[in-house]
Amino acid sequence: MAANFLFRAMTLPLRPPLVRSTYTSEEMKTVVGKILLVDTLALSRSFEAAGLDRKPAEQLALHITELIVSTKVKMEEQFVDKQQMSKINMEQEMRTSNFKNELQNSQSVQVTNMTKELERQQTFLDKMRAETRHEIDKLVASQRLDLNLEKGRMRDDLQMMRDKVTELEIKLDHDVNEVRSSVEKAKNDTIKSVITILGTFSAVAFTISRLSAIIPG
Repeated sequence: MAANFLFRAMTLPLRPPLVRSTYTSEEMKTVVGKILLVDTLALSRSFEAAGLDRKPAEQLALHITELIVSTKVKMEEQFVDKQQMSKINMEQEMRTSNFKNELQNSQSVQVTNMTKELERQQTFLDKMRAETRHEIDKLVASQRLDLNLEKGRMRDDLQMMRDKVTELEIKLDHDVNEVRSSVEKAKNDTIKSVITILGTFSAVAFTISRLSAIIPG
């Protein structure tokens, strides 16, 4: 009966440690004690010593053992032992360390990429600034050339206008001089004609007066 009771207690749903195929009686007691957490045989005998029969004592010890084992299993499902907690902490620390390393590597890569991008943008801005300055200088030079050409053209036009005005003035002076000469000549001719006419009239009058004096009334 005790062997059957011990077998039923050992077949409860526990996670026993690895055991060898053969043990001494003392080693078996130690292993069974580690597995069952409670000395069921001693518990059953204590119940018998308290006045219970063997079978009820074994049943009571078995129920108590099942309750303890069930409670232990539930506690193991809800809580973590020190070794597993240490393992979890080590894994967590390893994950944290890996995450930190990955984060540092990612930050380093991002900083490197940002630095390269900033350098590329700075190079692009310098290139655009140089091209803009070149275009502005070329535009200013073109405008200066156009202004110089326009000034030269205006200077030539003004010189042509001056030449035309001078030519017109010369022609006008020549025409005025010709008109003056014509007027002077016409005036002289008129004076000569008047003098000739007056002389003719005087000669005719003198002749008439002489004839009147010679021929009597």
